[in-house]
Amino acid sequence: MIDIVFQLLIFFLVTAQMAQQSRAKLDLPQEAGEESKSTEQAGLTINLLADGNVVVNENIVSMEALDQLVDDAIKIAGGVDALKPLIRADRGCDSARLNEVFNRLSARGISAIRLATERNR
Repeated sequence: MIDIVFQLLIFFLVTAQMAQQSRAKLDLPQEAGEESKSTEQAGLTINLLADGNVVVNENIVSMEALDQLVDDAIKIAGGVDALKPLIRADRGCDSARLNEVFNRLSARGISAIRLATERNR
């Protein structure tokens, strides 16, 4: 019994570390956002840095590489309707860059795009 508890503890510690690593440090826009009780897992998290770089899985990617990653994520999710990407854009990011990412996702038929915000304190 102690072995099982110990293995569960290690599992949760490792997964918590991996979840933190997928998030780039950004200054997110401050908005109340949507009050949702359920949390949905993002099939794809796209980080837009203040300098305009696009980061996916801790790697800076070009727009063409982003297109390929989105296509792969659609296949893994089982279709366009199943993928609900999360965009984390820095507050200082150029809005034209954010629009470009939105347009590229929309061109692939993705309609449920979520934008991460930080709650006002």
